[in-house]
Amino acid sequence: MNVEGEYIFNGPQQAVYEMFNDPNALATAVPGMQKMVQVDETHYEGAIFLRIGPISAAFEGVLSLTDVNPPESCTLNIEGKGKAGFAKGVGRVKFTDIGNNQTKLNYSGEVNIGGTLASVGQRMIDSVAKSMIKSGCEKLQKTLEERCQQK
Repeated sequence: MNVEGEYIFNGPQQAVYEMFNDPNALATAVPGMQKMVQVDETHYEGAIFLRIGPISAAFEGVLSLTDVNPPESCTLNIEGKGKAGFAKGVGRVKFTDIGNNQTKLNYSGEVNIGGTLASVGQRMIDSVAKSMIKSGCEKLQKTLEERCQQK
């Protein structure tokens, strides 16, 4: 499955980039995220609970950052598995200062999903992924606003 899109954040590029590298901000933004722990500067471990159609499943996995170019871009590599299947993917994110204290996030990636989750929920995975990305970006926007007000 391929995913791509963009989102405009109301905040400076550096602040948006820093927020995307904060495991606490990400953990609260990703729907179903139960934990996210930073292992080192570019590696994270996490657990998530997903519901796709009739399937509910818990997954544990790792996220690693590569091609890190602060505050402009990075590549996210994910691997996760659980009783209902597995997921493996690569996503590229780019942060662009578009003026007026706004930052555009462009994202693209590929995700491979297998097991019961893929066979039962295949038709719904695309819409669920888009919904999760939109919801996550909206939550991150609120976090960004709170952080910018505190400074």
